[in-house]
Amino acid sequence: MFPAERLHVSLIGLGDYDGLLEELVKIARHVASMVQAKPFEVSFDRLSAFGGGALVLRGSDGVPPLQAFWRNLTALIADSPLKPFVGSSFEAHVTLLRDKLRVQRVRERAIEPINWTVRDFVLIRSLIRQGRYDELGRWRLNGHDDSVAAM
Repeated sequence: MFPAERLHVSLIGLGDYDGLLEELVKIARHVASMVQAKPFEVSFDRLSAFGGGALVLRGSDGVPPLQAFWRNLTALIADSPLKPFVGSSFEAHVTLLRDKLRVQRVRERAIEPINWTVRDFVLIRSLIRQGRYDELGRWRLNGHDDSVAAM
């Protein structure tokens, strides 16, 4: 199992690199600073296997508030050099365990809902195969009604 401090929902990946690309980080920080959104509730009520031997939490409803936040974030990114990193869809999930040998194909099943309030979002650098993350920026959701660019 991943330690609690590593649990997260990935919204957008900026690629795998041997070194940190400072210009990419600078652009991502700028885009993130334009987001205005109020905190929102998420709920995950399904346990299932995911590609690559991952055991994940999912929401049976697709987690609409998180989908909306992702759509609004990608709208901001659409006008930036980060646009090539945005996929055409987003599947909200939380990876609990990644182990191709130990995670067998699990049939998706309902679980008691796991809920929390999203109050901020983070830019992280995942140090591949090292099992740790470096936080490169954190932005509080400030209470505005929609996640839209600050004008």
